[in-house]
Amino acid sequence: MKRLLSWFVCVVVLLTFSAGAVAGTTVLGPSGLIKVPTADALTAGELSFAYHLEDERGVGSLAYGLTDSIELGVYTKREGTYLGPHAKALLIGETSNLPGVAVGLAHESFYMVASKRLPGAGLRGHVGVGTKAYDGLFIGVSKMLNPVTVDKGVKNTSMPTTLLAAEYLRGGFNIGAEVLLTPELRIKVAAEDLKHVILGVNFKVSI
Repeated sequence: MKRLLSWFVCVVVLLTFSAGAVAGTTVLGPSGLIKVPTADALTAGELSFAYHLEDERGVGSLAYGLTDSIELGVYTKREGTYLGPHAKALLIGETSNLPGVAVGLAHESFYMVASKRLPGAGLRGHVGVGTKAYDGLFIGVSKMLNPVTVDKGVKNTSMPTTLLAAEYLRGGFNIGAEVLLTPELRIKVAAEDLKHVILGVNFKVSI
């Protein structure tokens, strides 16, 4: 437990001193970090397709922004014909003084989460409670690294925008990075409980 806590502290320090944050798609479908949902939602008319490979199991998801504060979707697992719904509603939008608050469900799991940009460090914090898949308290921090240009002598190379994330969920710590290759396409690499690899790809389009 001490080793895991040390890892988590190190990641938070890294996020703090690395050069806020647009949420991607969680493994279960809602907008969020790796597995932790955030108080964000797809904009009206935005359609998101995602596929995550988690411990050699494939999880596909589809989400649609019904309004700027409501997103609806489904996700499926590779085993059999399993299909589960997910939905999220923003109750309060985030402001400079107050956090955003959202409620939602992922299949049979319910949650409430608050998200707020933290002053000074450029971090965004997320805290919530939920049932089943979320199992009580969950916490997350995220940091958006803006594009930087690397000087390689003759020509400069632009590094893509990257979202770094660390989260505590169900007694374990997850860390990951989501790289925005284009405004529509992003890829994710994460470690669940600092052991199991999660790979993901997410494509968003406005219709």
